[in-house]
Amino acid sequence: MRRRVKSKLGWRARESSLVWGAPMVLFPALALMPVTISLCLQPFFPHARLLGCVLMPFLVACIASGLSRLAECFRRDMDVISLFAGGTVVVLVVIAMTSGIILASAISD
Repeated sequence: MRRRVKSKLGWRARESSLVWGAPMVLFPALALMPVTISLCLQPFFPHARLLGCVLMPFLVACIASGLSRLAECFRRDMDVISLFAGGTVVVLVVIAMTSGIILASAISD
């Protein structure tokens, strides 16, 4: 009898989670600060605050969904996929810290 190796399926599923999760985390995280400043804090057109309030939950939901996909990459031993997922999370933390500093300076002005 032949045994099937499940590691290739696990590898592909984890790779797919990384490929979909990283952009779902990083792009909305980069867009969160401009949306907040240009649409909510200093609106440029008449209904910008309404559009900003509608867009913010979608951006947060996309980040949360991407983080859940990245969490699937950490379910096995440390390998390249876990390293890239960890790097993506570190970049997300750096984006969040710099966005917080920039938003604080925008609010204080």
